[in-house]
Amino acid sequence: MLAEIDILNRQEFIDKIISTVEYHSKNNLKASFSIQGEWGCGKSWILDRVFENLYDIQDEQIAGGRYCVFRYNAWKYDYYDEPLVSLLISLKEQLESENSIILKTPEAQKNYQAVKLMIKEKLLDTLDVIQKNPLFSIIDSQTFHIPSLFCFGASVKKEFEKYKDKVKEEIRQYDPHYDLNQLMNSMIKGLNQISSEKTVVVIVDELDRCLPEHAIKVLERMHHISQNVNNIQFIYGIDKTQIENNVVQIFLSNNSNVKIQRERINQYLSKFITFGLHVPKTKYTDAIERKYPDLFETFTQVNVCNFNLIENIQLISSAVTPRILEQAISKIVLTNGVLNQNCEKLDNSILVFELFFAVLREVGKGLGGRYFKNDYNNHSLELRNTDNDTFNDIYNKLILPNPVMYGHIQRSKDDYPLWTDFDNGNKAIFPSAMVFYFEKIMQLRNFYFDDKEIQKEMENNVEYLKQFISYYVSLDM
Repeated sequence: MLAEIDILNRQEFIDKIISTVEYHSKNNLKASFSIQGEWGCGKSWILDRVFENLYDIQDEQIAGGRYCVFRYNAWKYDYYDEPLVSLLISLKEQLESENSIILKTPEAQKNYQAVKLMIKEKLLDTLDVIQKNPLFSIIDSQTFHIPSLFCFGASVKKEFEKYKDKVKEEIRQYDPHYDLNQLMNSMIKGLNQISSEKTVVVIVDELDRCLPEHAIKVLERMHHISQNVNNIQFIYGIDKTQIENNVVQIFLSNNSNVKIQRERINQYLSKFITFGLHVPKTKYTDAIERKYPDLFETFTQVNVCNFNLIENIQLISSAVTPRILEQAISKIVLTNGVLNQNCEKLDNSILVFELFFAVLREVGKGLGGRYFKNDYNNHSLELRNTDNDTFNDIYNKLILPNPVMYGHIQRSKDDYPLWTDFDNGNKAIFPSAMVFYFEKIMQLRNFYFDDKEIQKEMENNVEYLKQFISYYVSLDM
C-alpha cells in the first residue's frame, strides 16, 4: 500500500520503540512513554508501524504472540465525554471491522486473530454497557446477585428489578461516580485477565488534537488503568508543546511566572509519562517517487537537459513536515489535473518550481520580497529577501551549478553575459530555467537566454506556471 511506503527512512526509530517495549515486557515492567514530535511530523504513521511490528513478534512460550495491542485515537472519539467509553467503543469497532487492521505476514494475522478472541471473551463480553447503553447503565452483577431459583415468576423478577433500580438510585445520591467506578472496575478486571497471559500495549494517538479538558481527562483515565493493571504499557503520540499548553490553560492560567509554570508542568505530566522518544529529523528518500506517482505522471524531460529530478524534489521537501508536504502534493496534483486534462508532457523543471511555490504557500510564505543578487565579479547569483530564510537556501541550491550559467542578466543599463563553462553549457539550462521562471513570474525582465529557441520554450513554461499559481492560490480556504 502507498500509505506504508517509508519516505523518511524511519525504520531505525521504529526499531528503537519496539526495543523499548520488548525490554519492559521481558522484565515484567510497566511503562508509560511518549513519541514526541511537532504536528504533521508523522507520529501516527510511526505508531501504525509499531502496531504491526508488535503483532509480528513471535514467542515460543506464548501462543499467539507476546502482545495484545490496542489502538486508541483520542481525537476521533472525543465527542464522548467519558474516555473510558470511547476507548471501549474504539476497541469494539476495530475488532468488528474487517478493514481496520491490515497485517503483512501470516504470523501477525494469526496472532491478531488470537488476541481478538481473547479481548472479546475477557473484556468486551463482560461490559454490557457497550451493547445496552453507550453511556452509563451498568449493573453490578455481584451486588445484585440472586440465585436463579428465587426468580421463578415474572412478578418476582419485576419486583426485583424495581428493587435494584431503587438501590442503585440511592447509591448514586451518595456517589455520583458510581457508574464510572463500575465501568473502571470491570475494565481493570478484564485487562488483568488479558495481561496475565500477554503484555498489553495501549497506543494513544492524536491526543494533542483534543480540546484541553478532554486531553487531560484521557491522561487521567489511562493513568488510573496503568496503576491497577499488571504487565501493561502506554505509548502516547503527542506534540509535547501542545500538551504543556493544555496544562497551563487548565491549571496554571493565573500564574504568569514562567519558571514556576515549567516546574509544575513537568511535575504534573510526569505522573502520566515517564519518558519520551523524539521523532528524529531525517531526509526524504527516493521512495517519494513511489509514494506519490500521480505527482510525476505528466512530467518528463522536454526542453531542459537531464538533471536529477528526485534530488531536487527531496531538497524542497526537506523544508516541511510530511503532513504539509502531502497537503502541497495533493493540491499540485489537483491543479495540474485541471490545467492539463489532455495529459500533455510537461518539463520536469516546471514540477520543481511548482513544488517550491506550493511548500512556500503551505507554510504561509510567498515569492514576494525575494530577489536575485548578482555578483558578476565573484561569479555568484543568490536569492535573497529581508529574512534570508531557509527557502532562499533551498532555491540557491537549485541554481547551485554557479558559476555555470547560461544566458544574460540585465541590471539597470548594464547587460552582463552570465558566466558559462562551454564544456558543460547544456548542464546550466536547468538552473538558468529556475532563475528565468522566478524573474518572469515576478514580472522582472532581467534574465534572457542567448538561444532564441530555448527562450521561447521557457516563456511557454512560464505561461503555464502563471496559470498554475493562479489556480493553486484559489484553493486556499
